[in-house]
Amino acid sequence: MAKPLRALFLGVALVALMIACLGSLVLREVRSPVSDDATPVEFVVDAGDSTSTIATKLRGEGLIRLPQLFTYLVRAQGFDGKLRAGHYMLRPNMTMGQIMAALQTGIKIEEVQVTIIEGLRLEEIAEKLGGAGLPNVTESEFLALARNGAAFKNTHFRLSSLPAGASLEGYLFPDTYRLASTATVTDVIETMLGRFDEQYQTFETAVRVPETDVHKIVTMASLVQREATEKSEMPLIAAVFWNRLKPENQGEFGGGKLGSDPTVQYLLGQKGNWWPKIDTMAADEINNVGANTPGFSYNTRANGGLPPGPISTPGLDALRAAAQPDESANYLYFVASCEKPGTHKFATTFDEFNRYEQEYLACPKP
Repeated sequence: MAKPLRALFLGVALVALMIACLGSLVLREVRSPVSDDATPVEFVVDAGDSTSTIATKLRGEGLIRLPQLFTYLVRAQGFDGKLRAGHYMLRPNMTMGQIMAALQTGIKIEEVQVTIIEGLRLEEIAEKLGGAGLPNVTESEFLALARNGAAFKNTHFRLSSLPAGASLEGYLFPDTYRLASTATVTDVIETMLGRFDEQYQTFETAVRVPETDVHKIVTMASLVQREATEKSEMPLIAAVFWNRLKPENQGEFGGGKLGSDPTVQYLLGQKGNWWPKIDTMAADEINNVGANTPGFSYNTRANGGLPPGPISTPGLDALRAAAQPDESANYLYFVASCEKPGTHKFATTFDEFNRYEQEYLACPKP
């Protein structure tokens, strides 16, 4: 009888060990969030949603890993049918317990809708968000944190090429956002960076520009965004700028100077007039804008190469154009066309450019 008893005790011990291990795994799953990402996620529980439906939705939004476990725990704790319909702002760094508690409140989080258009500079975005009616977001606090790009490098790997001391200029993706009224400055920036990541990944495996990185692409895209009016011309304008940087073309165009007037406007911009007109300024005056200041390297009329960083926030079309310029275009110049306002004529030589420029200067102005 001793052997059967030992086998029985061993079996009981193994079962107990398995139960203990299972319990430990369940406990860890309940206590461990999906990730440490604090980006708010909009989550809606519709009237009539069952617990299992809610669990499936949570899994789909990346807020829990095991919908079956969530459903079991809700029912085991007597909360089945008590998860209320409502509009919630949840986060991937919330535990299952925290999510269950949040979904029992039935409180609909008030939202503020904010639209950030393409081509704005960081200060303009700060002004827009500071005046949007978000109680925890002020213009000055937003600007202070957004100027510290290093604070977000650990959670957004596409910021890895961001130079030391650089701001998030160009990386706060322009879009219409519905933000929880309780959102903090960090919440807003994380949301905008998350949107940038989503959009950038749609083309990043097909970047055509050799020896480049995310920061160079975003910097180029910011120039394209400010130069182009027609989206269809963005790949051509990007091609012009990339062509000017090629060693074989630097003799033709002043040692790789991009000559982008928006970079001069960026240096001259002040509150109330962030993009001042420079068409009445003399060439020498334009070329000296920013001289003897740390920002002078942004003046692409005077300096060769890309500026140190973006000058505006580019949209998806400008980003894609910077990453995938028109490879068939060997243009080095473009000038506004009077045939159709907002469009340009493109030229391969300086003589051709001069001819187009004279045509533009001679055309009737409204």
